[in-house]
Amino acid sequence: MEAIIWSRVSSKSQDNQRQVSNLKQVASEKGWTVKRVFEEKISGTVKSTDRKEFNKILEYTEQKKIKLVLISEISRIGRKVVDVLNVVDNFHRKGIAIYVQQFNMVSMENGKENSMVMLLLQMMSIGAEMENNLRKIRQSEGIALAKLQQKYTGRAIGSKANKENQLTKYADVVDLLEKSDLSIRRISSITGRSINTVRKVKQLLVA
Repeated sequence: MEAIIWSRVSSKSQDNQRQVSNLKQVASEKGWTVKRVFEEKISGTVKSTDRKEFNKILEYTEQKKIKLVLISEISRIGRKVVDVLNVVDNFHRKGIAIYVQQFNMVSMENGKENSMVMLLLQMMSIGAEMENNLRKIRQSEGIALAKLQQKYTGRAIGSKANKENQLTKYADVVDLLEKSDLSIRRISSITGRSINTVRKVKQLLVA
């Protein structure tokens, strides 16, 4: 069966290589022929139809009659439940199945939706959206705490405007590092990121 790989990461500073390599290996093991790889570097909160690469996927699958799209996990489609479900429905109406490596399952077989995959898909997409919303709440709470402690200083003069774009995935950490004097451990607690991740982001900001 001919297939395409769809890989997404959240920012330009991240690499699609791991997702693509893993999916190519899966395709080889299952006897699927990968005709093309589509790579996105954009936040999953951006609506799929507003993403250039996704529109290229729709065009390519229709032109080449591709019937299988390989993704590493549900959150690679997007971070909003409605958008994820719309994408899956769009593919299914065209007879295109989605292989989700996260489940090692195909969303549709012989023209029929796999009910287990659809259930898992809904649960995981809800989880991804909740995680994203909680992260925003923790970020707001962290800034509010910093203001109360008079540690909120605002953006440092001369900081590069494109830093947030390059570090979109860790925007919550970047914001607290740049706008507060909170410790790395406290920022880790607020954002839910590991201490090592916060340290890494801090190093990137001063590089």
